Amino acid sequence: MADNLGMQAVRIIQPANGNPGPLGLFSFAITTIISNLYDVGAGVPPGGGGSLLVGFALWYGGIVQILAGMWSMKVGNTFEATAFSSFGAFWAAYGFMFLPGSGILESYQDTPPDTFQNATGIYLLIWALLAVILTVGTTKSTIATVSMFLCLDLSLCFKAGNEFAHHSAASYANRIGAVFGILSALLAFWNGAAALWLPSNSHILLPVGPIGRRVKEEGYIA
Repeated sequence: MADNLGMQAVRIIQPANGNPGPLGLFSFAITTIISNLYDVGAGVPPGGGGSLLVGFALWYGGIVQILAGMWSMKVGNTFEATAFSSFGAFWAAYGFMFLPGSGILESYQDTPPDTFQNATGIYLLIWALLAVILTVGTTKSTIATVSMFLCLDLSLCFKAGNEFAHHSAASYANRIGAVFGILSALLAFWNGAAALWLPSNSHILLPVGPIGRRVKEEGYIA
């Protein structure tokens, strides 16, 4: 009897889970837009500004985005966990490549001139493949999310093609890819703000265009 009363007196506190989505989206958006503004030649020579990008790519775009991915897995969102962790690793790897002392860029000095661009093209093309796979996984979400991933797909494809064609960062293909990258980042800002601004904390709510017909208490269906 005493044991039963003791059990009833125990207060079980469930930890509250926040939404890691906005953090993951903003970390992707900020690093992506800075990188692509450099590529399009905004205030710097096209492709310039790489050293300044290292910090953003390693920390905010890399480590913070990976953490957002892990927290997404904690709250049961497998898609966000996969997307944030993967592209967090993408940016971390990109930042490490330009990190002084990493030796990656120096390792290509004694190779044929086009070797580094071919290697970079393969790198970008494989990431474009993953981005397309993720895009398919958004086709029942929102127009804003699908558009964000479609722009990312096009950005990576144009940039991969630019590397395989052995063009410079100032080429039209690379700049077109950068424009799509900027659009993807702006849409990530939009999606992040839409997830952050809630009726409980904001008078401004952003539309994201849910795809499918809303069914009461059943979410979205095709």
